[in-house]
Amino acid sequence: MSSYSHELKPGDAYAPLHFSISRDVNEQYLFALGDYDKAYLPRDGNPLLVHPVLLLHMSARTRSPSFKLAPNMGSVFAKERVTFLAVAYVDEPLEVQWIVREVYEHKRRLYQGLDTSVRGADGREILRRDAHSLFVVKKGAATDGTESNGG
Repeated sequence: MSSYSHELKPGDAYAPLHFSISRDVNEQYLFALGDYDKAYLPRDGNPLLVHPVLLLHMSARTRSPSFKLAPNMGSVFAKERVTFLAVAYVDEPLEVQWIVREVYEHKRRLYQGLDTSVRGADGREILRRDAHSLFVVKKGAATDGTESNGG
């Protein structure tokens, strides 16, 4: 993989993230969101469902262990389309994968389009994201760690 995220090309992948959502974390999100839908609360011994907002939170590309910005560079979310395909369960092992689908320039800014997938331990796809972000450089700064002369 390239040293910095903005250097990735179509077909490159960020390092996957393996995680699970604990009951405590899920409950903290339910409290913060004020969402106590019965689907997320204990019921008749059935497994607890992970709130979808947590899946979005954990599938942001900044969660990848290999996501790295160059000095004086930032990245801003631009747009996305999310499709929820299945439920995730509390304490279930999950994996997020990010594959760069496209890199393009728009109005002299560098964008990256990603295919993101969250899968359960059994391989079923839980969430699919088509996400676009742009990279921005601090005015007058270079992205290789050296200072630009502003030219």
